[in-house]
Amino acid sequence: MGKKLAFSTLNALKLFVILYRETILTVTIHQPDFLPWLGFFDRWQKSDLFIILDDVQFIRRGWQHRDKIKTVHGIKWLTASVNKKGNYLSELRYIQLNNRLNWKKQHIDLIQQTYGQSKNFYNIFSSLEQIYHKKHTLLIDFNMDLLKFCAHELSIKTPTLMSSEQNIKSVGTRRLIDLIKTVKGDIYLTGLGSKNYLEEDIFQKEKIQIRWQQFDHPIYNQMYGSFQKNLSIIDYLFNK
Repeated sequence: MGKKLAFSTLNALKLFVILYRETILTVTIHQPDFLPWLGFFDRWQKSDLFIILDDVQFIRRGWQHRDKIKTVHGIKWLTASVNKKGNYLSELRYIQLNNRLNWKKQHIDLIQQTYGQSKNFYNIFSSLEQIYHKKHTLLIDFNMDLLKFCAHELSIKTPTLMSSEQNIKSVGTRRLIDLIKTVKGDIYLTGLGSKNYLEEDIFQKEKIQIRWQQFDHPIYNQMYGSFQKNLSIIDYLFNK
């Protein structure tokens, strides 16, 4: 409880300083994915403010509740089980974990078997295990605890803000712009994947610059054969 309070207090202080600054503000907006890949954290680190998009629809086959690791038997999914009934059309912040199943123990066992001989196993595993043992009922709380832990390990100090707290009702590109304008942002840092749907002309009209993420995936000493990019962040944390 003390660590959570400390993080919240520090985050609030950083937000206060940022929102009342006189310098250019770079904003990233993204859903709080489950133990995501390195590129997710690269964008977070390169921003002045990370807006957590928690009031969008849950994507059943997306990255909000699952990611991949490389095991001795190849690529395996870590999937956080959620309650299906009435959940799939809900906003992400309301998605409930299915704690009747034993998926948390399965995750911990697989992580321990996979990374037990890794360079940083003892530094990382105990903290992950503590988060898994917490009695989360909502996916958003589980994901955020994991994201905060990973950000700490990566020395990311960029504060976060929940989109649901801003009471923005617009959708699509307009929603992104309204969120950025709410915090008086100047630059929107986003991944190349958003080129498929982002309406760049609206950003130009609003005088908000789009900065496309340039990310070169690092090659590190990875276990079990040839190097595999774009795995869950924990593969990097255990092996870096």
